[in-house]
Amino acid sequence: MSLPPPRYPGLDGIRALAVAAVVWDHTIPYEGMPAPLRHGFLGVDVFFVLSGFLITALLLQERASHGRISLGKFFIRRCLRIFPLYFAVMGLLATYFVFFAPASSSQRTAFLTELPYHLTYTSNWVPMETMMGLTWSLSTEEQFYLLWPAMLAFLESWAWLAMVVFLILNQAVNFGAFDGALQSVGLSAGSLEILQCTFTPIILGSMLAFALSTAHWRDRLAAWPAWPVLLLAAGVLLVTASWPGDIRGWPRLGFQSATAVLLAVIVLHPTGHLARVLEWRPLAYVGTVSYGIYLLHMFVVHVTRRVLIDIGAMDNHLLFLLSLAGAVAVASLSYRYFERPLLQLKDRFR
Repeated sequence: MSLPPPRYPGLDGIRALAVAAVVWDHTIPYEGMPAPLRHGFLGVDVFFVLSGFLITALLLQERASHGRISLGKFFIRRCLRIFPLYFAVMGLLATYFVFFAPASSSQRTAFLTELPYHLTYTSNWVPMETMMGLTWSLSTEEQFYLLWPAMLAFLESWAWLAMVVFLILNQAVNFGAFDGALQSVGLSAGSLEILQCTFTPIILGSMLAFALSTAHWRDRLAAWPAWPVLLLAAGVLLVTASWPGDIRGWPRLGFQSATAVLLAVIVLHPTGHLARVLEWRPLAYVGTVSYGIYLLHMFVVHVTRRVLIDIGAMDNHLLFLLSLAGAVAVASLSYRYFERPLLQLKDRFR
């Protein structure tokens, strides 16, 4: 019998807020903004916590139900979800830059130079110049998808230990333990996305899935008083998102950990007030199409900015609102007519 995917109320709403934060980060300059509004890129960290949790929860559910994890079926499901729109975008861009863009265009040269890294999901290992540099986060997730399910399938209980070791190494980078070694080879912690501790939130989400998969830890976590924990997590999120300057070290780890705690409360209390708010239909819908919004929004931002400049109405807040609305519209069309027909095939591989 096929295994139904886990469904947790409220998580689509979190996706919607995370992708809105990313669009905000790409449209609003930091100058003059209140402190909490200067770190929209942390929306990607929220996506990573969600991804680690959901992927691990699904794999653990499959192993509990069938006694094993089918890596083949897992990779097919991931390919059906991620690859079609991603490679369609890359194909259209490559066609444009090869056949239609001026040969002297700097964007043409930059994109074609970056293209091999986009196609191999390694764009988080090199500096990116074009607006498709945002694929670094998708590369990070693909690398996680490639390694973690196999570790979980073959190492079983040892996978937890491997995850802890990797978390410690990631935090050693976050707290600057390797800065000297990086500088000796001409790198800095901020020079490559792979060095931005992006695997930490994925690992934290995976750890949460492990904890909730065992009755002992699930019962202990469920016994926490929901509202005090929520208020504490919200306070940590506000403080760390407001951190002035570089957020390496405790601020970044604090934000990612508080996100995992917030996610735990929502999952453990699916009928709670917060989960119900996050299930508001328009918000949940934006979360459903958030992958398309993330992948396509920079094109919408580019076109919207040019139109606003041409008509003399350029305003950053208006740019954000119109870009977000336009990205939702474009992603909705993509989801309905291109992604969803392919996603329906996923049920054959559960």
